[in-house]
Amino acid sequence: LPHVLDARMARSYPLADRYLSMFPAGPLAIIAGGVSFCAGALIAVVIAIGLVEESLMFQLTLFDHELFWYLTVATGVFAFLRSFTTSASPFLVRGDCEEAMVQLSAETHYFPKEWRGQCHSFDVRDAFTTVFPYKAVLFAQECLSVIMAPYILCVSLPRLSREILLFLRSHSLVHPSTGAVCRFAEFDFKEYGNDPKMESSFI
Repeated sequence: LPHVLDARMARSYPLADRYLSMFPAGPLAIIAGGVSFCAGALIAVVIAIGLVEESLMFQLTLFDHELFWYLTVATGVFAFLRSFTTSASPFLVRGDCEEAMVQLSAETHYFPKEWRGQCHSFDVRDAFTTVFPYKAVLFAQECLSVIMAPYILCVSLPRLSREILLFLRSHSLVHPSTGAVCRFAEFDFKEYGNDPKMESSFI
């Protein structure tokens, strides 16, 4: 059910962040942390000036811009770059990578065999980040989807309409209590026993 999935995903975010925090920060996170620190320092200075004399934020200019303009830009940069950093240092996070991944997989139901016993490696960390991207990347994808969705619906999908209808016809099942459902949702292992995605979903 959608609300159950949303609840599981919400519980998985802190666990995923804890797992990633066990590794040293990558170059992108280091750069983002440094720039966000500078932006935070600028915010603190401008706010301090505003507390001393509020009118200075609108009267004092620097490179043809008021201090309030710098406060707005620095706040936006700080908020954006914070999404690229983790909330904890790897030196302060206690625990085992394998244990953290097991706890995470209890919510996500995703733990590939090739990851088991190798959760401490950077290869697994990099593979995990592909399914757990930065929030800024997710936001960019959401913005891009607004542009791409009309194109897909109007140009791409009509070309595949016949294949979609054939798939629905061959993989639909009329259930007495629920009506027409997809056979994969029934976990029909006799028919689709060799499908790894269905097996992992069932587990």
